[in-house]
Amino acid sequence: MKVKELFEEYEIVFVDKSGNIIEEGAIQQYKRVGQKLVKKYRCLSGKKKGKLVSHPSKCAQRKEPRRVRIGRRVMRTKKGVILRKSLISKRKTLSKLVKRLNKRLRGSK
Repeated sequence: MKVKELFEEYEIVFVDKSGNIIEEGAIQQYKRVGQKLVKKYRCLSGKKKGKLVSHPSKCAQRKEPRRVRIGRRVMRTKKGVILRKSLISKRKTLSKLVKRLNKRLRGSK
């Protein structure tokens, strides 16, 4: 039996310090802002599920429709430029450090 098959049956569950299952909330992660590392939170539920926010309480806030429309328009028009620039920035040392730290926070090496 392969390792992948063993772990397909299990589901990841987040618990607090007393062992209670957390249905909603956020996990801590790092983000690169300029030349600095900043602690952020990744939302596990709510309107901003999967997004990085500065404080866990912002996960439940509703998205601004105007900003969503502008963001989608920018992504459509500048898709190639954004892709090229992100590939360049992912090669930087600080970005690699962020990737390593976030992996460690998740529990994998």
